[in-house]
Amino acid sequence: MAMITVLCQMALLGLASAQVDKLPLMKGVRDLYPKFDADLPAPQKYSFTKWSADDIHRGIPRNGAWKDSLYDTESDRYCKDDFSVYNVAFADCPEPWVVGHCAKGAQSKETTFDVLGRLPSSARGVISDLIYVKTAPNHGVRGVAAHSATLGGKFSSTEGLPMMLGALLHDLPDTSEDEFAEAVAADTCVVDERAAADLKKGQYGWALEGALSVAAYLKLVKTPPLDASCMNNQLKYLSPFLDERWDAPGQCPNKIAPTLVQHKPFLFPDGLEVLDADPVPAADAQIIQWDKSDGYPQHCWNMSQTVSDTTDEVLCASDRLNVYNLTYSDCPGQEPWTVCHCSDSQQSVDTMVTKFGRLPAGLRSHVRHLFVVGHKHIGYSDSVNEWNFLLSVGDASDESYMTAASQIASREFVSSDTWKNAVSQDLCWPEPIYELDSPQYKVFASTGAVYLYDASGKSLLERGYDASCMKHGFQALGKYIGSDYRRSSKCHDRLPNSPIVHPDDANL
Repeated sequence: MAMITVLCQMALLGLASAQVDKLPLMKGVRDLYPKFDADLPAPQKYSFTKWSADDIHRGIPRNGAWKDSLYDTESDRYCKDDFSVYNVAFADCPEPWVVGHCAKGAQSKETTFDVLGRLPSSARGVISDLIYVKTAPNHGVRGVAAHSATLGGKFSSTEGLPMMLGALLHDLPDTSEDEFAEAVAADTCVVDERAAADLKKGQYGWALEGALSVAAYLKLVKTPPLDASCMNNQLKYLSPFLDERWDAPGQCPNKIAPTLVQHKPFLFPDGLEVLDADPVPAADAQIIQWDKSDGYPQHCWNMSQTVSDTTDEVLCASDRLNVYNLTYSDCPGQEPWTVCHCSDSQQSVDTMVTKFGRLPAGLRSHVRHLFVVGHKHIGYSDSVNEWNFLLSVGDASDESYMTAASQIASREFVSSDTWKNAVSQDLCWPEPIYELDSPQYKVFASTGAVYLYDASGKSLLERGYDASCMKHGFQALGKYIGSDYRRSSKCHDRLPNSPIVHPDDANL
């Protein structure tokens, strides 16, 4: 595996699209790293404690290298039987760093600890955690994902410095890309040959990381001297960020704590869409279309006029926006739902009515308005909870209606200790989730859809799935609102329709 850095992502995005020609200051900036050895402090003394299996189960850093090492048996990095996690406290800072170490690698845990120990606590604090991973022979890896660092293979004791610089880049302001590009434009060179080549492709990531390395060299290394005057503007821009972090006074200044997440397998690793192959029954509905002169519900109209970032067109032009009243057979005597439909949607009106009708009456009653719009490439549903508004896009699946409606129904319960504790006790997630910092919101929505299928008259076991690994979430949702997910549920009062607006009104 080649050496990697988080800046690869920035390089892919590019900080400017125009081709730029600049001379390189040197052949390769990595040639500078060994020269830091004489000027970095000696490794700090440290003490460490080993995590228990329960500690690991409660949460590990979200950097994917941790999951690969501990849980992914298909990964080349898998090392569970030889993997340990430590809290490492250095003499200059009582707050520990989380360090994971695979004993199958070429370097010992002590050598790994020393990589952090050669940085002063102020600089070390930008690294939240460090993992040493297993690699193939004669291969190495160095990476930084946000503030979480990864090492593998053989490395020098100075590796902590480039890791620190990579993590520091994540603390730059949002405007740094444009400001750095302006600095490059004002200079006559960039750091090395790779940076010069990348600039010709409109990619600034390596130039930015390399310039920060040069700034560190000029700050820390006395000999041999380096004339970097040709990139003076880049250094003038970046050096204050380095100085602020490196020279911060006190013990453990601005130390960044690791983000720990609980690893669990997925009951539906390919997503809940697999359940749609055996759909739940749908209530029939009477459909009445509004005349254009009747206007539009304000929430539908406002949403329809949202301008797309990719097409610069509104989500649904008024000539394609239609409004319907839907009176479902399982809600006799109730006010009909007022729903909006864009005529170019991949979902026909009948399909929309069927998918919405697959929500049990109780769950459907949490939805104030439904709006269906088109999209050629994706299909999903989401909610605007403050409006009790369900938006369905493209060829959306049944389960996406269910998860979006569950988001609306979740309300304050999703943030309660009751729900959080239930989720933490479960042994699996319903499906892959990405907001692992606060998973309870997404997990409630997914659990709602799974609960609905289980309560539909054909249980999950009958469908071939054992959901016992998420029984605590099932029980908590059931006590909170489970009756609304049953086919026998009844309609209940919902928010009144949003005000009616007319596009030709002078105030619109």
